[in-house]
Amino acid sequence: MEESGWGAVPTLDYSALLRSRRTQILRWATTRIPHTDDDSHLTPRPAPLLRSDSLVLVLIQAATPICCIVWRPLLSEDTHHRLSMKRIFGKLRRRLRHEPKPATQPPSSAKATPAKTAPAKAAPDAVASEMSVTTPESTTEALPPFSSRAPDGQADAPLESLPAEVRHHLLSFLDLGQLKRLVHASPVYHQQYLSGRRLLLCGLLEGMLGIAAVDAWAACRASVRRAAGRLTRGKVKGHLQRYQERRSSIQTYSIRDENLPEKDLVFMVKFHWFVVAPLARRYTHWALSNLRDESTVEFDDDETLSQTEEGRLIRALYRFQLCCTLFGNSHLGAPQVTGSRFESVEILVFFLCLFEPWEVEEIACIYAFAKEKYGQVFGDIKWDVDQTNPKFDGQRPPTPNGAFDFDNPWAYTTLLRGTISRGLDLLQAVFGIDDHDQLVSAMQAQITWAVGNFLEDDAWSESTQFVRRRGRPSEGDEKQQRKDPMPFEGDSESCPPLAWTTIWKDTYSNLFGIFMPEATRLLGYVFWDAPRMESTGACDVVTRQRETDWRGYDPRDYLLY
Repeated sequence: MEESGWGAVPTLDYSALLRSRRTQILRWATTRIPHTDDDSHLTPRPAPLLRSDSLVLVLIQAATPICCIVWRPLLSEDTHHRLSMKRIFGKLRRRLRHEPKPATQPPSSAKATPAKTAPAKAAPDAVASEMSVTTPESTTEALPPFSSRAPDGQADAPLESLPAEVRHHLLSFLDLGQLKRLVHASPVYHQQYLSGRRLLLCGLLEGMLGIAAVDAWAACRASVRRAAGRLTRGKVKGHLQRYQERRSSIQTYSIRDENLPEKDLVFMVKFHWFVVAPLARRYTHWALSNLRDESTVEFDDDETLSQTEEGRLIRALYRFQLCCTLFGNSHLGAPQVTGSRFESVEILVFFLCLFEPWEVEEIACIYAFAKEKYGQVFGDIKWDVDQTNPKFDGQRPPTPNGAFDFDNPWAYTTLLRGTISRGLDLLQAVFGIDDHDQLVSAMQAQITWAVGNFLEDDAWSESTQFVRRRGRPSEGDEKQQRKDPMPFEGDSESCPPLAWTTIWKDTYSNLFGIFMPEATRLLGYVFWDAPRMESTGACDVVTRQRETDWRGYDPRDYLLY
């Protein structure tokens, strides 16, 4: 980060400039940026579009046409710069949203000029359609011709008069909601978005996903293959192998390097914005509410996650979705994975063993979240879908469509597991349904039987983990037998969280699933940083639950190898 902070700001008499002609100001600014009719230098590329000695113009539309011009060396690595630019862009967005540009009265001595026609809004079907449907088969419309200058009649606002490179860089700073609003409001920025869509979407994804980018890639590609019916056992194994290769170089991983089709990038953006991000907020509220109920410490309702906490949670959501796509029912209308079904130990070896044991518990926490929600839903609609309900009279035998026997423990458990394996799409949709009749109708169409082995009672059961230890012993098993030291080393996505080291008393454990207290998962224990664990009394809670569940024993001491 530069110690100098903001670069040198030209000493200008802004009041005098604002009284002068607008074109004179723009000419003064744009002479410092290459600006030609040749569009070749505007081709989007991974590197920053403006060099370190370039000029960044921030023209905020307010009561006056131009209220500031800022000179700043453009270094994308400079966090202080990015935060400062975000504050400026925030001001710009507030002006555009709430303060329309007033009409300028011509001087009394001058001849009045005809008012320019206000630019028409961009067609909503361009970006709105991209950001409102979560299907990987979304089509990509042809890109229109692009010019480095704003189209005639569409550059009345100073913001739209900016050079193309500056417009592109401005778009790259916005989140999805802000990007949608600006592109909808301006044909110029709609055209700019279409011109550099691939680069903008890649940057948007990497900003939203952080360390979970590789997990999102894996979930997206698996979903595309599953929906197309092109997911065989061999392709599942190959996909997981490529996924692990990318995870091994996660520090240098970039979605830009995948060369994904634009429709896949659009699908990833929409899936994160409309499914993963809302579920992350819901999960945070749910888990912290459970922790508050269990803790003896009063703590603030702070649900703002640290970067590490958010990274753990987002990657867990995508990994759960990947598991549902490969081994569950995530695409109910699509063909199942062809070939023999995966055995429980295969799911454990090929998928779960890719992760550290506390990372498997992250996935288990998401599973517990979905299990509790669907359990509540099943209870709410129990009578509506009961096969003895009079509304099904005349439809028996056999069992009517949309009727389920929740009183049968085996049927209830199998239907619950199958519905959980539908993935995050359905889970988020269920959270959004408030009307009871609509919920009944939706669940009658979406509840499904488990079609094979999955997680609970399967891949992370005691017997499956025993078979894996016997057939495919790992380095983790050896460290577990020796009880190698594993103290808490700080909050990092690659290190065990404080709750994990607390439960296992600072020694290594390779156990998860059935061996962990179910009540502890309801707290989201593996997601929280040390400061939150300490301020909420969570360390005492997980210690108490460990002693209650294990009754003073250590399950590692009674394992068979």
